[in-house]
Amino acid sequence: MPRPADVAAGRSRDRRRSLRADGALLQALEGLFVIPPEHHRPDTGRRAAAAALACDQATLAALVRRGLPCTGEPGRERFDSRDLFNLALYSGTGRTAVERDVARAFRWTRASCEELIAPRVSRFELRVDCADPDGCPPDARNALARPRTGAYGGAVRSVRAHAAAGAARTPAPGDGPGAAALTARASGPALALSAVLRTVGDCPVLRSRGLRAVLREFMGAELRWLRLPAALRDDDRLVPRGFAGCGAASRYLARLCREEGIPARTRIGWVVGLPDLVHAWVEVEDEDGATKVIDPSFALLADLLPRVNPMLLDPSLGFRTNRLVPTGLEVGADVASHTCGAGRPDPRVTTRIVPLTPAT
Repeated sequence: MPRPADVAAGRSRDRRRSLRADGALLQALEGLFVIPPEHHRPDTGRRAAAAALACDQATLAALVRRGLPCTGEPGRERFDSRDLFNLALYSGTGRTAVERDVARAFRWTRASCEELIAPRVSRFELRVDCADPDGCPPDARNALARPRTGAYGGAVRSVRAHAAAGAARTPAPGDGPGAAALTARASGPALALSAVLRTVGDCPVLRSRGLRAVLREFMGAELRWLRLPAALRDDDRLVPRGFAGCGAASRYLARLCREEGIPARTRIGWVVGLPDLVHAWVEVEDEDGATKVIDPSFALLADLLPRVNPMLLDPSLGFRTNRLVPTGLEVGADVASHTCGAGRPDPRVTTRIVPLTPAT
């Protein structure tokens, strides 16, 4: 049985840790980009907010006094969950679920180069559904981006697009497995697309000195990744302020390359293991004529990913992991859309990428 002195000492240590964590939250707020008022979404109450930040109500009140945006009268405030996510992510306390979840989701970045390049086989499913509770007119239109791993040395097979209403599995009109279109299209309340993907990585040397200089400049900016409203995710005007999503960072990096005379374009798609996140990266044409991938997300998340494989952050390499699932679309496009009338709620989009070979 613990002695009273030991119990008291343990409580004292816990209190000191709590005070340090609370101080870290207050300090993190000082440098946080908060969601602008025109995009503020008060979707989280006080109790859930304190749980998200792993703090007590007194600390939450102190954060409000220091500028954490909220709406409502004192004691009944409501917060934007994206502000809470970003604050938790950069709090440095190690106590929040956000910090643990991000570390877990990206633990594969610690894998060896061989594991990050080796071929992978996955089952892919993308679906869009009308979210209107009043139902959907029969002439509603759907579009889903097709995965196109062939450009990266992989393959896409067993492609099937079908109207997904109920249990029916009818072929999507005008669409077939061999279609070269960037998207699958069909009318109706829902559409699903499935395929089996083979993805493979690569790690070529970047030959262009100008390209390597651009990457060193970009990495030296020490940008921070944020969870942002849809209207701001691809807005590269946030980059000079030190913040970006992967879409905005990719646009910014592609522009830097083009200003140096380096052909570059953005690309969007998915990451195996992170199916609900639409990812973005850059394709550049190196001076040897080869197209190479530059993924800015590793630079954005560098401070949050302990023991990351250093080659993912090497500005002399175009490291393309075997987890990238590209589409034929650039930043700003939608991987899924459903149109059935003005004023309707945003559609429900679900993505599943299930490894069929052992995950790295």
